[in-house]
Amino acid sequence: MKKKLFLSIILVCIVLIVLKYYTDYIYNSAFKDYEKKYIVEFNDTQLAKAKNEENLAPKFKEKLINKFDKNFYDSIAKVNTYHGALIYSIIVSNKWNYSEASLNVFMGLVELDEKNSSTSLPEIDFLDEETRKMALHYLKRASDKEHPNAKYILGKYYLEGKYLPKNITLGNSLLQDAKKLSGGILE
Repeated sequence: MKKKLFLSIILVCIVLIVLKYYTDYIYNSAFKDYEKKYIVEFNDTQLAKAKNEENLAPKFKEKLINKFDKNFYDSIAKVNTYHGALIYSIIVSNKWNYSEASLNVFMGLVELDEKNSSTSLPEIDFLDEETRKMALHYLKRASDKEHPNAKYILGKYYLEGKYLPKNITLGNSLLQDAKKLSGGILE
């Protein structure tokens, strides 16, 4: 009886170890496939090569600072979280005035509070005054470059008068622009 129990325990342990390694293998394979798809599809194979190099700084400097490679930035933003791409978003927004990067700076700041990761209208009360001003600066910058999501959020903020002076006319105008730019998705 003890022998059967002992063998059963060993068998269960072996099964659990195999399942753990198999799960790790599947997870790593899926992650590599995902990373490969977004890195290689969004730009040429140079990013994939650069990723394998020890020092990525020259590639990032060349593609994001010296000349703006939109696909390179988009691939970084898609693979990383807003936080992971924050420094690149700041650089691209400031140097190249790319609306997606400006909105990503805003989102990187507001998603420091996890409750904002699942809402269409982020709460930025938790940010100190200077950081809140910076977040709103990048939101306005994205809106000025016709980003529909930025116009939507900014319009709502103006209507509420919570983070910006209440301005119903401007708020409604921004919401109408967001609706047009998004093809009616943002209402």
